[in-house]
Amino acid sequence: MSFPYPLSNSQTALARSRSYALFSRLFLIGLSSEVIPFVRAIPQLAGTLPKAIDEDEAAADHQHLFGFNIFPHESIFLDPAGLLGGPVGEAVLHSYRRAGYDARTSSENADHIGHELSCLAFLCGAEADAWQDDQPAVAERMATLQEKFLDRHLLRWLPVLVLAIGRQNQPFYSALVDLVLDLAISHRANPDQVGADAFSLPEPPDLLADEQAGLKDIVSFLLTPTYSGIYLARDDIGRLARRQTLPRGFGGRQQMLQNLLRSAANYDTLELVLQDMSELIKGWETAYATMANDAVIHPFSKVWQARATGTLAMVTAMHTRLQSLD
Repeated sequence: MSFPYPLSNSQTALARSRSYALFSRLFLIGLSSEVIPFVRAIPQLAGTLPKAIDEDEAAADHQHLFGFNIFPHESIFLDPAGLLGGPVGEAVLHSYRRAGYDARTSSENADHIGHELSCLAFLCGAEADAWQDDQPAVAERMATLQEKFLDRHLLRWLPVLVLAIGRQNQPFYSALVDLVLDLAISHRANPDQVGADAFSLPEPPDLLADEQAGLKDIVSFLLTPTYSGIYLARDDIGRLARRQTLPRGFGGRQQMLQNLLRSAANYDTLELVLQDMSELIKGWETAYATMANDAVIHPFSKVWQARATGTLAMVTAMHTRLQSLD
């Protein structure tokens, strides 16, 4: 996301602040009458909206995506436990405090994408004020805090969030998260320094080498993004089931995926389901590779791509193991 004409340092920081603030609100609350005029002024977003917006339908879409399918928290994507808060949430809160940003939220919700964007809006606004007040040292310190927050938090999980939302048949939010990625990339304009913190993901368990690993362990692996490199939402699991006309039941993602794989084994369609899953993972792998063409996001997307590649190999070798699992 670039700006159409040259801006001063203060104007650039202010433009970023306002963009981050709008995007934050859209992730946290969704479309409302207060923000729709601003959204319609952004071509990439306006093109995804109908002429007349029903706010109740918009609220339902927001809830379906972020309350039912994609839980847009850094801890969900980066913590091996796959739970809200924990060490990842605490690290985000620590970064907020270091930046002087009051998130006014608990550690379990602090790492929501909306709050992280709000923190960046705050820091960019502080930078703009410093430039206007002729305090370059303060402005540069605010800029450094922005870079560190991008490198240590947002850019680490934004690639997988972009792809997860992009799969959910929600054109508005897909365009929105693409814009966030574009803004973060243009903001972090010095790729030579990006990734200096050596981003990596925790080493995944080798389930195929563990003879004690059962269906529950395999499902947990697939549903843990930091291990699998992908995010399977409820609707993703539903689509996999419908392709082979299989029941997947209700409940959480863990229960749904277990039901799907067990049903596939019972109905002798496991190989077909695993083929469909392999194609799905290949899509993630390819998308990461395309994303990695950008120098800024490359240090992060290449890590996720490698993880997806490993998961693809595991799923390919999984057929015999799953046939014998309860």
